[in-house]
Amino acid sequence: MKGIIFSEPMFNAVIDGRKTQTRRIMTPQPKSDLIAKYHCNPRYKAGEIVYLKEPYLPIMRTIYKYDGGDYDPKLKWKNKLFMMERYARYFIEITAVRCERLQDISDDDCLKEGIEELNAGEIIPNYQDYIQYSNGDEYNYDTPQKAYAALINKIYGKGTWESNPYVWVYDFKLTIKN
Repeated sequence: MKGIIFSEPMFNAVIDGRKTQTRRIMTPQPKSDLIAKYHCNPRYKAGEIVYLKEPYLPIMRTIYKYDGGDYDPKLKWKNKLFMMERYARYFIEITAVRCERLQDISDDDCLKEGIEELNAGEIIPNYQDYIQYSNGDEYNYDTPQKAYAALINKIYGKGTWESNPYVWVYDFKLTIKN
C-alpha cells in the first residue's frame, strides 16, 4: 500500500473532512496537453486506498505528533516520509484522478483543497468584501485562489503557482482500512 504526505494543517483538514482533494505536480512535466492527458501515469489510481503519513514515535504504544499533545520537545519523532503502513491510523480512498494545469483550479476546488472561508460577513452582514480565506497557516486572503497560491508556493517553493505546472488532481474520501 502506498502512503501520502500532507503538511500538518492539511493533514488535520483531511481528518476534519474539510480537505477532499489534493494536487501533486507531475514529474517530469509533459510538453503538451495531449501528452499530459494520455501518456502520463498518476502515482495513485481511482479506487486505491492510501495511508496518511505523519510524524510518529513507536514506543510502548505509538504516539503521533499531529495529535498536538504536550510532548517533551526533546522527543526524536520518526520522519513521516519513512512511515510504514503498520503505524498508520488514517486512510483515504482515491475516488477520481484527472490532469490539469495548476492555475485551472476553481474556487470550489480551492475549498476542497482545505482552504477555509472565514466569513467576516457576520460582523457586517451581506458585505461580500469582508469574506476572508485561510490556507491553514495564514489568513486574510481575499479569494480562495490567492490563499491556495500562497499554500502551493509554501509547499513546493516560491514561484510554483506562477510557473503553472501540470498537476494530478486526486479526489478522495477518508475511509477505514479493510
